Amino acid sequence: MEPHLAPVTPEVVWFRGSDAVSFLNDLISQEIGTLEPGTVIRSLLLGPQGKLMFILWVLRGDGEVGLVTEDGRGDDLVATLSRYRIRVDVDISMDEDNRYLVAGELTVEPGTWAVTEGVIKADLSWDSLPRELRIGGDKPDLTEIPAGEYDLARIEAGIPTMDVDVDEKTIPQETGLVAETISFDKGCFLGQELVARLDSRGGRVNRHLRILDLDDPVAAGTSLRSGDKDVGTVTTTSGNKGLALVWREVEPGDRIEADGVGVTVRAVP
Repeated sequence: MEPHLAPVTPEVVWFRGSDAVSFLNDLISQEIGTLEPGTVIRSLLLGPQGKLMFILWVLRGDGEVGLVTEDGRGDDLVATLSRYRIRVDVDISMDEDNRYLVAGELTVEPGTWAVTEGVIKADLSWDSLPRELRIGGDKPDLTEIPAGEYDLARIEAGIPTMDVDVDEKTIPQETGLVAETISFDKGCFLGQELVARLDSRGGRVNRHLRILDLDDPVAAGTSLRSGDKDVGTVTTTSGNKGLALVWREVEPGDRIEADGVGVTVRAVP
């Protein structure tokens, strides 16, 4: 597709100082201590009980680390992680520079970030859509991708949004993100106990994030039913596609209903 501006603007929090990498590596779910500067990787920040707090992209730098979170959640991320800053050399600050997300174009190597002519460019691509976060410089003269088209790409990639598809009661194994966001080989991190215990038991949880192929469009908030049983609620829709946390007895390929509309359930990629 041609490049467009995305209808959302992620927020970036920078951690700078001699202890920045080790400070974050003790808290977030991904191993970043061994990463090369210039690497982009996904991660989670969990609460002490192992439930979701933030879904993140990590920009690993040399003496600095950027955490990319959803629009409007940067201040909460600063406040949350500042509570753990005790006797460490770490400065935490929101990035206030001009930020924008370009959909449909990638000018850096996949899985990397770099500074080009004073502009930070970072690969935040989904499987269904190239996405490049840019910080600094002039915003390009591009049209904005329609919100429905953007949501459709997010649905097809199986990417949940906090406080829309998942929330702070959600367990990481319910999201489909564990393989790319959690390292089980690193040392301790915040909320590790629950995540590790579930993993040792085969990752069995009560719900799973699923893609919905809808026979006809329905609204977000519509209940999902299998026979006479409530098995979830539609959380995001675009056209004939949707996302939902669906109870585990519903398997990929099963047919269920959303307010009388037929639905085929798919696993997220």
